[in-house]
Amino acid sequence: MNKKLLIVDGLNLIRRQYAALESEQDALRRIERTQSIAIDALSKLTQQFDPTYAVVVFDASGKTWRHHVFPEYKLGRVPMDDGLLEALPDFARVFRFNHLPCLRLDGWEADDLIATLAVKAALNGIKSYIVSTDKGFTQLLSDSHILQYDYFAKLGYDKAWVPGKYGVEPHQLTDYWALVGDATNKIPGVKGIGPKTAQSIIAQHPTIESIYANASSLSERSQSLLAGGYDQCLLSRSLVALKTDVDIGVRLSQLRYTTRQRP
Repeated sequence: MNKKLLIVDGLNLIRRQYAALESEQDALRRIERTQSIAIDALSKLTQQFDPTYAVVVFDASGKTWRHHVFPEYKLGRVPMDDGLLEALPDFARVFRFNHLPCLRLDGWEADDLIATLAVKAALNGIKSYIVSTDKGFTQLLSDSHILQYDYFAKLGYDKAWVPGKYGVEPHQLTDYWALVGDATNKIPGVKGIGPKTAQSIIAQHPTIESIYANASSLSERSQSLLAGGYDQCLLSRSLVALKTDVDIGVRLSQLRYTTRQRP
């Protein structure tokens, strides 16, 4: 039997479902309806993927290492409604009641925990399905054991999908985003460099280090845009790169999905 790990980006799922219920005027009722819809979504996902292991991963409250390195990180992002924020522990309890382990680690974003789980599972030959609309996870798709699934669009993404979307390979995405930036998280790129220019540069020199080491081989315009931006590019790349070595302190056996049907 091929073992599978289902990893759900908890807030990514919940916040989208909560936003879809904005017409609900009763705050408590809105939370209850979101919980019901979330449970239904998780039930559908476990039926669809029939995982051996499953986990819903949440962000820790407060600042993470990215905020300490770059205070502007996610600056200006619309904050979560207080009612939803206060209800998150209840969501976790409901999920656990439905036999879905939940994971949260102080000081860490869910993204880094998810990346660590997926990469460690892949090293053991276990296929991971990351359920999230967050584009950041596409950097992990170089490994054929890691796939991403958009529950809302009902679309799956793999290594072959990335070049058509971004014009670069999955392992080049952090260097690509270092050049173009990540507006969602307020991570700056190089002013004036858009996707097409970044693709052209990376086709010649695939990393920030090689780009700057060979800048003289680039067009005068590209050289002008890149001038003085080396340190900023390195910082941006470090911010968009997901950590895959977080000491989570959880064994895979603790994430076994116990209600799955077995032969």
